[in-house]
Amino acid sequence: MIRPLFIAILSLLFINGASAAAKGGVVVTLKPLHSLVQGVMGETGEAVLLVTGATSPHGFSLKPSQIRSLQQAAVVFYIDEAIESFLVNALEALPPGVRKYAVAEEAGLDVLGLREGGAWEAHDEHDTHPHAEKTTHDHGADNLHVWLDIGNAGKITLAVAAELGRLYPENSAIYGKNARNLMARLNLLDTGLQAKLAPVRDKPFIVLHDAYPYLERRYGLTAAGSITIEPDQPPSAHRIHEIRQKIEESHAVCIFREPQFDDKLVRTVAEGLPVKLATLDPLGAGLTPGPELYFDLLDGLANDLVECLSK
Repeated sequence: MIRPLFIAILSLLFINGASAAAKGGVVVTLKPLHSLVQGVMGETGEAVLLVTGATSPHGFSLKPSQIRSLQQAAVVFYIDEAIESFLVNALEALPPGVRKYAVAEEAGLDVLGLREGGAWEAHDEHDTHPHAEKTTHDHGADNLHVWLDIGNAGKITLAVAAELGRLYPENSAIYGKNARNLMARLNLLDTGLQAKLAPVRDKPFIVLHDAYPYLERRYGLTAAGSITIEPDQPPSAHRIHEIRQKIEESHAVCIFREPQFDDKLVRTVAEGLPVKLATLDPLGAGLTPGPELYFDLLDGLANDLVECLSK
């Protein structure tokens, strides 16, 4: 069996893993989550980021050095195994001392379900892609781009501060202070985004895949549909025809691609239609990791929406 063999190999790689976990650090999967975690940690330490650069979690594979970082961690912060499917086997192989913290499950987040039918690509109940995969926490029917809601970002911030305070009690006061500062900054960011996006709320647009419902709901935006469930799984010719019809019927102003994926599909859908092409980046592909990334990411998304939709 492939899966037991994989786990056995991981165990051999990390023969000293149990003792290492006891003195380990902090590992985080995605850039936006890493930004919030690092903001809470401040000067007390550096969290290890797994998915770097313009890499997407879709199809991502862990390097041996990253698996060692996981094995030697005190805590691993991630969204959910349904979106970071590359973690599934690695998490199973970790020693008992490593804390596995799935924020979608443990941070009390407001989690939205996947949209189906109509303007949105229908989801086959037998789909085996990570977003549709059932997990221990049963988030297979959820949209897990939870970090794009500033309210969820605040909940993550407070939950991370509490968890780090439990693991490193000597720094708990620092984590608490940093979390309060982050919450104040998130509130200011939210107010600014409300004002910035208000003029384009009624402008319909199409996205590559359904990554933005949290942003739409919070700021009253008018998304008309998505081209595909997952950007690395091309839609059928029938679906392309349907979405072209939807663009015309909704008078969509823009189609938004994503920098992690080839835009051939977007250009095919838009060919010959009076619609503009622009880019939205839900992960911060071109941004430098660190505590400022989350703020730059949300502000950048708002700027990109306004720039395309207001012309």
